[in-house]
Amino acid sequence: MDESRDDRLTVELLPARHGDAILLTWGGAAERHRMLVDAGPAWAYKDVSARMREVAAEGKLDLLVLTHVDADHVEGTIKLVNDADLPLQIDQVWHNSWDQLGDYLDAVHGEILSAIIKRRGIDWNKAFGGDAVVAPPDAPLPVDKLPGGLRLTLLAPAPEELNRLAEVWVETCREEGLDLQTLESEEGALAAFAKRSRRLHTPGDEWLGPEELDPDQLAADRTGTDRSVANASSIVLLAEYKGVRVLLAGDATPGELIPAVRRLIAERGDGADVFPLDAFKLPHHGSQNNLTAELIGLLPARHYLVSSNGSYFGHPDAPAIATVVKGAPDGAELVFNYDTEFTKPWDDECLRSRFGYRTRYRGDGELSIEVAMTSEPVA
Repeated sequence: MDESRDDRLTVELLPARHGDAILLTWGGAAERHRMLVDAGPAWAYKDVSARMREVAAEGKLDLLVLTHVDADHVEGTIKLVNDADLPLQIDQVWHNSWDQLGDYLDAVHGEILSAIIKRRGIDWNKAFGGDAVVAPPDAPLPVDKLPGGLRLTLLAPAPEELNRLAEVWVETCREEGLDLQTLESEEGALAAFAKRSRRLHTPGDEWLGPEELDPDQLAADRTGTDRSVANASSIVLLAEYKGVRVLLAGDATPGELIPAVRRLIAERGDGADVFPLDAFKLPHHGSQNNLTAELIGLLPARHYLVSSNGSYFGHPDAPAIATVVKGAPDGAELVFNYDTEFTKPWDDECLRSRFGYRTRYRGDGELSIEVAMTSEPVA
């Protein structure tokens, strides 16, 4: 990363394979601040930790956020927090787990992370008084200001999304042959993670996509059908710094995200019916089940960020990216942290000219792809 830049907000998509690991940096050279959102799956940790070693040499993490407990977000987070060889100071963690939620429940990986947070003595959900990271329906969206001036607005999850995790939690524990008492102990939780980490992960069938892309036809395909309980519990954040706006959507479902965005517009939109962004990290790695034309229309952005190497699930889905390019402002940029068979077709001169967008990819050997932003109007 270019440390000589002026004081501005940067977003880095780290090479987290099919998962998310997103590093935000703000402040001038004399006072750099950082937060990390998720850390990918376990087998991406070597690459993610390489960038974290640079961060450790430069400073610390002001905040670590685990958006939700899917493996491609939480496994690397567990390894990061549990890495005794990495001298990285973490000031606080935002993560929803049994200790905060009571009636809201999450899955085994979340409890594993909780045990390590306790062992390290890291401040946990400090901005929420140690309670759940949740957007209450009967109060304004929660806001926290981090050192150096980064403003975070919590859009989601809502209480009902966390409540829906209960049945999933019980079933997951049953499948693992574990009970809550086992996971509440540090030793039991770490043993559970070791057991999970030894598993073989078998990729699903690869989706090769069409030889030629037709965004008009693709965008007409059915989108926005994700009903995953875990995805719907994602922590969704609006990060703002000196007029720059970045939305970090985790794996949020349309049913979670669209009402939250409409609530944001009602509170902060100054009478407008859209909420312009500088960057929008697309939910669920660009899955067609998590993007709709309505969502893209509500959040016009200068940069659309996609984190996935396409393994396992073939993300990003062509119908999702087609929905973006058809609805994005003229001149918007698609930013991919991998150059794959699923992302490369969008770097087509005819498509770029017809739909008025640009593309950018992480280069070979680079630890991340960076988007540095200063405040400019969004068309």
